[in-house]
Amino acid sequence: MDYFKIIIIAVIQGLTEFLPVSSSGHLVLAEYLLGFESPGVTLEVFLHFGTFLSVLVIFWKDIVRIMIALFGNFWKIRKYPVLIRENENFAMGLMIVLSMIPAALIGLFFGDEIAGLFDNIYMTGIALLFTGTFLFLTQWARDMKRPLNGWRALLMGLAQALAIIPGISRSGSTVSAGMFLGMPRKKVAKFSFLMALPLIFGAALLEAKDAFANADFIWSGMIIGTLTSFLFGYFAVKWLMKAIIRGKLHFFGFYCLALGFITLIFG
Repeated sequence: MDYFKIIIIAVIQGLTEFLPVSSSGHLVLAEYLLGFESPGVTLEVFLHFGTFLSVLVIFWKDIVRIMIALFGNFWKIRKYPVLIRENENFAMGLMIVLSMIPAALIGLFFGDEIAGLFDNIYMTGIALLFTGTFLFLTQWARDMKRPLNGWRALLMGLAQALAIIPGISRSGSTVSAGMFLGMPRKKVAKFSFLMALPLIFGAALLEAKDAFANADFIWSGMIIGTLTSFLFGYFAVKWLMKAIIRGKLHFFGFYCLALGFITLIFG
């Protein structure tokens, strides 16, 4: 794959990994409509690492505090009820762990079936319509100041798990779920990005073994792809945070609905 195609795919990955428009769906459409070949497992690892770094840079203070609180108190099981009430960083860390459960189970038991969906352009179109509908409906979601707790974290985790299907946006699903559950927009936005980090990092690790077994990849191309996905991922996170807080998430719904219909008509 030449540098031009690497940059195009990195831009798509960086923007759509966090904007609520489905990165997997856009990559499927890029391969189908633009005639791009699959980026391959090696490039995918580097692109995921770039987007991982973008969230890491933006939320690094929160991440450090959460990790210190979580690992410092992880074995104090009897004190969990008190820690959850009194230590916000510990509670956030525990909610992130809970949110990972649905995606881990679905990936473990249905991984092969889901992988086959990446070759189905019509399924991608239908999934984009699903994403667009939920985003459009968020304009009527009410902020009821409800706190993040265990069952709300699990429900947002279930929404994240559905995003394994190409065309269903991970950030769109999790943020929409949090908003429909009546949680504050700013807290929903932050939790949506933080809960994605372990899965992005875990996916990159799982693919890394096969990636580095390939001796044919070009380091310059991988570095360019990583930097590009990092820069556009950073921009996307900042942009989406503002859109969520201002209640503008539903505008992305129009885009997903239009793209879904175009995919079904011309796919």
